[in-house]
Amino acid sequence: MRHSKQHTHRAGGRWILAGAAALLALMLPIAQSPALATIAVGDTVYVGSKQGYGGTAVFPIWSETPTDLENPGEPEAWAYCLENQVSARTRVSGNVGDLSSYLGTNYFADPAIQGKVLWVLTHGYPAVDLDGFASAIGIPEISRNDAIEATQYAIWRYTDLDFDASWNWENANSEAAYWHLVEGANAHAGITPSDLAVTASVTAPTGRATPGSLVGPFVVNTNQEAVAVSVDPGFTVTDAMGNPVDLNAVSAGAELFIDLRATKLAGSATLRVSAAGSGATGHIVSVPNAHGGTPTQENHAQSIILVAPSTATTDAQATVEWAAAEGVAPKLGTSLVDAADQDRVLAWNGGTAIDTVAYENLVPGTEVTVVGELMRKSDGSETGLRGAVTFTPEAANGSVDVEFVVPQGYAGQTLVAFERVFVGSAGSGEVIAEHTDIDDPAQTILVAQAPKHAVPSASPATLAQTGSADLPVAATLAGLVLVGGALVLLHRARKLS
Repeated sequence: MRHSKQHTHRAGGRWILAGAAALLALMLPIAQSPALATIAVGDTVYVGSKQGYGGTAVFPIWSETPTDLENPGEPEAWAYCLENQVSARTRVSGNVGDLSSYLGTNYFADPAIQGKVLWVLTHGYPAVDLDGFASAIGIPEISRNDAIEATQYAIWRYTDLDFDASWNWENANSEAAYWHLVEGANAHAGITPSDLAVTASVTAPTGRATPGSLVGPFVVNTNQEAVAVSVDPGFTVTDAMGNPVDLNAVSAGAELFIDLRATKLAGSATLRVSAAGSGATGHIVSVPNAHGGTPTQENHAQSIILVAPSTATTDAQATVEWAAAEGVAPKLGTSLVDAADQDRVLAWNGGTAIDTVAYENLVPGTEVTVVGELMRKSDGSETGLRGAVTFTPEAANGSVDVEFVVPQGYAGQTLVAFERVFVGSAGSGEVIAEHTDIDDPAQTILVAQAPKHAVPSASPATLAQTGSADLPVAATLAGLVLVGGALVLLHRARKLS
């Protein structure tokens, strides 16, 4: 039953005046928060600056301290105050615990009151989005700040009071929302932490996966009525008989299969399950009075309670890989660029070229070596410029980089990367894949023309003939000396004449 607004017991308390000095609201949308699967009891979280009206604002929560505190991005959770008479601290790290970890001494220490607060928390904002909240209240719409204010006042009604106070509501919508929450909580026996638990998991098949078949079973488990399922990449998900299933309503114990009947290629797929809600709601965050401090019952800042937004989910995933069907050969594709600026032109005096080799249908867990060589496009001849990398692929499809160091002496030439994949680390065994297209523009790079003023340098052909890269330079210097000597003699002859 609503009490009269004249009933202002403890009128001097901050709970009566909490909204009097309202600040301009920050407008970060709670509805965009990500899932809270990473926040659990025992974790440390970062408590950000409050958002909402000045006296009834909500705390944004991150599972890790944001790199840029001035632009922290979207929070992963939100939290309301549990101790009206204790000063709040923000921009500090707090400790996540269950209800038994609460350090305060007000009414919230009573399990019955905890049940009422949890009811308010799960029926207030942002556990319910603004449209749903307005609909539940029976009004056309409600602002974000009014929804926050109503939820916070309703929590304080149980944690710091034992009666219905005349709060300083911002407007009629805030008041209507408050009474909706309080009357609902009074009529309910209360919510327990077990009511808030959300679990979701999926196990991958244990047998060997092969293309051309149904791969499974993936076994789904959840304590919710159903979970949503997705698979990446977009293969069809079926039951054991190959019939497609409703991915938006998969129940606990379901056995799912990925349909690979139409493929012979190697690959991998990840099946994800997503349950609505998060077990993080109702966790307590104990906040220290100083950075790096340890909150205790005698010395702590305002305790706060976590709430998941309406968009929060609890997610799990399992991945399966398979080799190509027998007779399906591995494939390669390459992309050759200048390591300095990622274009397809090297400096005239050389540089480093990177060839990204994309592969398909390799056998995961089998060591291979990719050996590359740069060829002259003009006549297909070898340059002797080689690169190699040995690795063990974790998946059938992926990519690896091969590096070529191009020295001075190739100015004006067009070079093409040829790549071959060998079994093992020697790079000289069985070739299982190659890409040797002299006309492929993706594996082609141009070495720029030398500028006219550049000092000539020896090409590899010149080095082979002379045995020294210094001869062209020495010859040039000798010529300069002869010219200089002739000018001196001419100058002396003019003086004598």
